Amino acid sequence: MGQAGGPLKVCHVFAASQGGRWVCEQLDALRGHGCQGVAVLGGEGSTAELCRSTGIAVETFPMAVFGWKALAAFPFRVLSLAWWMRRQRVDVVQSHIMASTFYARPAAWLADVPVRLEMSASPWYMQAPSPRWIEKATAWMETGLIPSCEFTARLYREAGIAERLIQPVLYYGPHEDRFVPEATEAEGLRAEFGLAEDTPLIGSIAIFYSKCADNSFVPPETRGRYIKGHTDLIDAMSDVLREFPKARLVMIGCGWGDKAAEAEEDLRAHVAARGLEDVVLFAGWRPSTAAVYIDLDVSVQASLVENLGGTIESLLMARPTVATRVGGMPESVVDGETGVLVNPGDPADLARGIRELLRDPERAARLGRAGRELMLSRFTLTTTVPGLAAIYREQRAAARGAFRLHVSLWRLLLAVLIAPPIFARACWDVLTTQILPGRLARWRARREQARGRVSPPGALSARGR
Repeated sequence: MGQAGGPLKVCHVFAASQGGRWVCEQLDALRGHGCQGVAVLGGEGSTAELCRSTGIAVETFPMAVFGWKALAAFPFRVLSLAWWMRRQRVDVVQSHIMASTFYARPAAWLADVPVRLEMSASPWYMQAPSPRWIEKATAWMETGLIPSCEFTARLYREAGIAERLIQPVLYYGPHEDRFVPEATEAEGLRAEFGLAEDTPLIGSIAIFYSKCADNSFVPPETRGRYIKGHTDLIDAMSDVLREFPKARLVMIGCGWGDKAAEAEEDLRAHVAARGLEDVVLFAGWRPSTAAVYIDLDVSVQASLVENLGGTIESLLMARPTVATRVGGMPESVVDGETGVLVNPGDPADLARGIRELLRDPERAARLGRAGRELMLSRFTLTTTVPGLAAIYREQRAAARGAFRLHVSLWRLLLAVLIAPPIFARACWDVLTTQILPGRLARWRARREQARGRVSPPGALSARGR
């Protein structure tokens, strides 16, 4: 176990198998600050491969949170994870994304891990009713909450979270060496799609998430809509074309999870319904987003709920950037200083921001350069990792003890008393918003088929997700 001034054993918990590059980058960079890292992931996949390729140890635990089987197994999986933490004698447990926290928080508390932290990857969890009450009911188990934008810190305070738990804001910034404009060769999207070199190119780099469900696990402003604002951006192109008829929109991304194909099909259908097939181009996912940014005249993040989105990477590449005025994006895209902010869910205002940058390329370039300077000052791993290490050291030094058997036994007894009502309410939320709506939708579909009628396309997509 780490002693004062000695190496700390740090465990980062991420309840997914892909999409967690920042977990690997943080753990890798923490080595330079006297930390030995291990990643606990929700399964094998690209994140595990990336961690192992950099020499980071990987453990996998099932951490599903929805469905009957997940609910029934939850207490036993938490105990299993707590036992693993005790055996490993980790000094720090830091969870990312809310599903990770559901498991890591009670497990680290039961194991009597000395430093227990949640780094909030998105304000989503404090904007959606069910995750918010769970966070409020269980945050005391942590020794600290690390907001990754000022907006999330404000949501914590408005929810009545104890001030002693709220740590300084640390951003999910990438390694700056991966985003150097002068050292990056363009992807060549214009040539790839047969466009003239002077074609105004607008780009969005974002995952194609499915349309959000209408339930308490989803922020009200995103229900029944696409969280990344893809349809708003598509709709904005009609206004952009009136002033810039040669402009083209490139959608860089792919679907996510078991709804991946459906999400992209829905977006393509939205494009077709507006007659924009020759204007909106789907480029798929690219291994080097830095190269893609070089091609863009305007980079857009149109999310309805967001942390920083892709604004950090866009501005590190000195791209003229338009972003919606949500979450942490106004902290990186400072309106009129490092980019242009627009209203969320407003295609007309989104088009206004895009036209503003296309109309004045010199000003757009100045905003991009100013954005890169701001990102380098405090939005990359160069700032985030020393900040994490400082929190680890400070809290480890202040800890009264660790892995005390009597403390774990007392907490287990306390959990038996206080956990049932919390768990019961969480189960009720999952049952009424996820399980029953899904079963009802499938029953209706089977009944329609039995009657010899064909359900319309997308009938099953209405079930809770």
